[in-house]
Amino acid sequence: MDFALNQDSDYNSLRKLVDGLDVSILINNVGLSHNIPVPFVETPKQEMNDIIIINCMATLRVTQLLTPGMISRKRGLILTMASFGGFFPTPLLATYSGSKAFLQQWCSALGSELQPHGVHVQCIQSHLITTAMSKIRKPSALVPNPKQFVKATLSKLGRSGGAQNVAFTSTPYWSHGIMQWFLSRFLGERSPIVVKINRGMHEDIRRRALRKAEREAKKQ
Repeated sequence: MDFALNQDSDYNSLRKLVDGLDVSILINNVGLSHNIPVPFVETPKQEMNDIIIINCMATLRVTQLLTPGMISRKRGLILTMASFGGFFPTPLLATYSGSKAFLQQWCSALGSELQPHGVHVQCIQSHLITTAMSKIRKPSALVPNPKQFVKATLSKLGRSGGAQNVAFTSTPYWSHGIMQWFLSRFLGERSPIVVKINRGMHEDIRRRALRKAEREAKKQ
C-alpha cells in the first residue's frame, strides 16, 4: 500500500482485510522525511505533499479505521512513532518537523479520549536510529539500531506518566531520554538557542550533502 497516494480504494481494501479480526495492537511507523535538509521556500511541492500525507493523514486514517474495534472490545494499544524533530523545532526540516509535532499533539489528545475505553495510546519519541531514513549505518551510544530501540520501547510499555511530563508519551531509549531531559530542563524545547543549534547543525548537513552530490555528479 502506497500511503502517499491516499487512495480511498486502498483504505477500503484494508478495512475488508481487517473486518472481523481481533486487531488489538496498532503500530503507526510509516513515515517520510526530506531527502536532505532544505529551506522551506525551496522544498519541492511533491516532497512537501508526501510528507504531510504519509506522516499525518495516513496515520489518522489507519488509526480511525482500527480504533472502533478496540473500543468495542475495551482493549487495545496504539503506538505512534514521533521524533525529536517534532519535539524540538528543526529548521531546514520544517515540514517534517511540523508533521511530527502534529503527531505529538494528536497522540496526547487521543490518549485522553481513548483511556476510558481501555485503549492505551503512546507517542514514541526518539532521536536518531540506524535506519534508511536517518542514513546512519553504524550504531553508537546516541544512535541505537532498530532492534535495540524496539527492545527499549517494549520494555517501557505500561508505565504511567509521560516523558518530560508530556501526557501519553514515552522516550524509551536511555540516551535519548537523557538528551531530552537535559534540553527540556536547561534550555527549553522551543527556546531560541535550541532552534539556533538545530539550524546550524542542519545547515552543515545540507552543505555536506550538496558537496557529496556534486562530487558524484562529476564522476558520471
